Amino acid sequence: MLELKNVSAGYGPLQILWGISLKVETGEFVSMVGPNGAGKTTCLKSIAGMLDVTEGEVIFKDAVINKMQTSDITSLGLSFVTEEGCLFTGMTVAENLDLGAFILSDKKKIKELQDNIFDLFPRLAERKKQLAGTLSGGERKMLSIARGLMSNPSILMVDEPSLGLAPNLVDSVFDALITLNKKGVTILLVEQNVHTTLEITDRTYVIEQGHICLQGLSSEMLDNEHVKSCYLGIV
Repeated sequence: MLELKNVSAGYGPLQILWGISLKVETGEFVSMVGPNGAGKTTCLKSIAGMLDVTEGEVIFKDAVINKMQTSDITSLGLSFVTEEGCLFTGMTVAENLDLGAFILSDKKKIKELQDNIFDLFPRLAERKKQLAGTLSGGERKMLSIARGLMSNPSILMVDEPSLGLAPNLVDSVFDALITLNKKGVTILLVEQNVHTTLEITDRTYVIEQGHICLQGLSSEMLDNEHVKSCYLGIV
């Protein structure tokens, strides 16, 4: 579904990614892990059209998308939930969800998506008339993911969903992602909680200093000596 071929990107003269190649197949739950500043978020932004790719290609559903506008990429079926969430804090939960469905015209489909989201996140159903700015951190994270799902994406990219959340809320967010994947949503996850990430995903790419240094089945990564020493605190 998604493939990066030797992608390089950065911010102006500062190059962050150096020849990144990866694949995400339909129905997979794939993760990218690595230290802060390694290029994980830069990679997601490059896929979503938020940063210019200076070399290589980003291919989504057999189309080269790295010269396309972000809105057009979204229309193809790719949704990006940023670390910040970027909610409209002065609008209600329901209004934020409606804006997530701006590319859809089928009102029946929009209602179906919203009902599915409220089943997935009952807290949002309870707070659908509440302003997004008054939600807790965990509820905001849920709303960010939910709004990303309202465009009915083929693939959902999620950046650091556990950042700043209490452990019980982290479990709720991860459980929601697992449920979504089981329902057929393809997911590309960037996450700092490496141990849990390796337990719930199918495959993992380890990025360090803008390069992919390891890749493979997540279950195998749990036993990799480099991953154990650098990311799991096991010597």
